[in-house]
Amino acid sequence: MLRPLLQFGVPGGIELLIVLLITVLSLVVPLVVSVLIYRDAKGRGSRHALAWAVGAFLGSLVVWVLYYVVRDEVGSRSV
Repeated sequence: MLRPLLQFGVPGGIELLIVLLITVLSLVVPLVVSVLIYRDAKGRGSRHALAWAVGAFLGSLVVWVLYYVVRDEVGSRSV
């Protein structure tokens, strides 16, 4: 006689939705903030705008706060 596998299954439903939502948010939020920091640094005339953007994407919250604190020293806004 064959025994059925008890409680065998694949994750689905709400669990899978939560995992996908967390994954998407953990990539989209840093990407959006990085683009905003890049545009702000570029608008202020910073030669290191790309470095700030990459740092903001990889370093996350620490670099976001650091940029906010020193952004007036990054470059002068050319209007």
